[in-house]
Amino acid sequence: MEWIAHLAHAGTLLIVNALLAAVSSAMFLALYVTGRKERHARSLLLLTLSYAVFTLGFGTLLAPAWHYMDVWVAPAGNVTLDVATALTLLAVNAYLRRPLLQWTLLVPVALLCVLELYSLHYTGLDHRIMVIFGGLVRGMLTLATAVALWRHADSTVRTPARFTAVFHFLWAGMVGLRVVWWAFHPDVDTSYDPTTNFGLLSRIVLTASITPGFLWMLTREMNAELRRHASQDPLTGVTNRRVMWERGEAATLDAARKRASIAVLMIDVDHFKAINDRFGHAVGDQVLVAIAQTLTQHIRMPDLLARIGGEEFMVLIPQGDEASVRDLAERLRRRIEQQQIDAAPEAPLVCTVSIGYCLSPGAQASWQTLVLAADQALYAAKRAGRNRVAGTTIT
Repeated sequence: MEWIAHLAHAGTLLIVNALLAAVSSAMFLALYVTGRKERHARSLLLLTLSYAVFTLGFGTLLAPAWHYMDVWVAPAGNVTLDVATALTLLAVNAYLRRPLLQWTLLVPVALLCVLELYSLHYTGLDHRIMVIFGGLVRGMLTLATAVALWRHADSTVRTPARFTAVFHFLWAGMVGLRVVWWAFHPDVDTSYDPTTNFGLLSRIVLTASITPGFLWMLTREMNAELRRHASQDPLTGVTNRRVMWERGEAATLDAARKRASIAVLMIDVDHFKAINDRFGHAVGDQVLVAIAQTLTQHIRMPDLLARIGGEEFMVLIPQGDEASVRDLAERLRRRIEQQQIDAAPEAPLVCTVSIGYCLSPGAQASWQTLVLAADQALYAAKRAGRNRVAGTTIT
């Protein structure tokens, strides 16, 4: 550590740390202001505060450079950095939707703070005590942040979260090295601290890595959400019409190459307009959501369900014979008929669906032909009295 002390000036490193923290705080503030209604607004606000407090902490430690020599400058600056580290942990917990505070961490950290204050009160402003106790507090908070990022991020942001976690682990390790160095060098003149520059240089690396890491996480989640909006029906959560048409055309071409069968089910909720007129569109939406959930639970893999219109759903069946396709259609119809939907104020609603299907055993038909034939079969089911299945086969 001594060679780092000779290569870099502590004041310069403090200035760089303060500037990096200030830029990071401004960046997170801009993200917070532009996305205050987003679900990560609280974590962005906490990150803004965290890096603002880091800026204040490093600025406080720079006070002697401005000939302000109060003995409490170093303790105040270090306590401020501890608070900033704690705010980073809170921000990560808020982002991961975890409890902000964990008692298993809060108790030992609080105990260390009390011991540090007690020791400083009875021994005076001992630099060695500040480094050891402050390092332990900062190290525990940083380690907890790293563990949270490593273990609790979902699959969408796992890679950037673990990237960010690695640098938190490294920072915790560097803080630990500094604590160990002072623990095993009790006779060193405390007016000279060769570990300060080591710690400040490590913090520069941490800030320069963590801020892009958080931005990477936010970007990955935003991209996943955009893809989700582009591919899912916003009300029911099932696949939307655009994706169904893309998958359907691709599946039809694939089946034609393999001379395999392909089928389409068209499903329409019976008397849906009457439900909307009588109970309102909110109840109608609940009905559609409930029916979509039932259909999702009872289709087979790799069948694909989509909502393609107001009360219309479609199921793409990449393979199957006429008996299995009709059996699936009948099973779905019965499941909907047996379902009681708690949406109406008076009593549970019972809805029915009409289903039309089209099967192409040798995949000779185009996607548009399949859809048109299934649609015609659906109208045949409705003309026959609704709540029934009608189908056709294209050879």
